[in-house]
This record gives sequence, structure tokens and C-alpha cells, in this order.
Amino acid sequence: MSTNLSSINVRILFFAKTRELSGLNEVNYHLSTPKIVAFDLLREICRDFNLEVIRDTLILAINENYCDDLQSELQLKEGDEIAIIPPISGG
Repeated sequence: MSTNLSSINVRILFFAKTRELSGLNEVNYHLSTPKIVAFDLLREICRDFNLEVIRDTLILAINENYCDDLQSELQLKEGDEIAIIPPISGG
């Protein structure tokens, strides 16, 4: 049996409403491939962590850099940090 050497583990950070819905501050997360379209990554995370109700309002950041184009292909590395950020409300 061969192992998939391209799979990686990343760290996902949850903030505000995403923390409330997921019940987590952060989690180590396994990806089967380091290459993934940002939209697909966000969809997968939302599915796995109960965030689908707010998916369309979330901001994705990779290693503290906002991902402005969800159609872009990401090339992630072992240990990368992914932040899932809900919209910031002022008041």
C-alpha cells in the first residue's frame, strides 16, 4: 500500500462567530493535496466545521494574508495557518 506523500496538515484558526459555530479556537486539519482552489478549501472547511450558514460572508486568510480571489489556486505547505474570519461589524 502506498501513502500519499502530497497530503499535508495545516492549522485552522476560528474567530468570533466562526469560533462560536465550530466550537473551536483552532484545529489541525488534514488536506489530501497541497494544491486546492481557495473556494473549494473554504467550502470543505465550512462543511466540516458547521459554518455553512455563514459561508458566503467569510474571509479566508492564509498565513495572515487575505485571500482576495476565491477562484485562485493555493499551493499550501505543511503547517500553514488558515484563518476563517467572519465579517467585522462596527459599533
